[in-house]
Amino acid sequence: MSTEIPTKMTDHVAIEIWGGDARGTCLQVTGQAGHVILTMEEAAALCDALGGFVKREAKRRQGLLRDELQRLKIAERTVFNEVSELPDDLMAGPGLAVRMVALYCPKTIRKELE
Repeated sequence: MSTEIPTKMTDHVAIEIWGGDARGTCLQVTGQAGHVILTMEEAAALCDALGGFVKREAKRRQGLLRDELQRLKIAERTVFNEVSELPDDLMAGPGLAVRMVALYCPKTIRKELE
């Protein structure tokens, strides 16, 4: 007799099965590529390995996220962003406003407008 074990896996099914007198109750994990049957001791060893894998992968992904956030923070500190965030009262004089825009804002080529 077998009992399906509820999991959040989408591509695999875990089933508790009887592995015979020598193996006792086992865990069978089935997916498209086939299945694997684990004894309690093997499942415990796999559980430890999976826990380590999850921690390492989560840490790697966290590092990637930190790197991306750092890259975005650097992009925020560009001259263009700094000019765009100047207080309105600094841009009140037309001469200063024109100089700031002319110096720091990208120019559009005429062909792009047509």
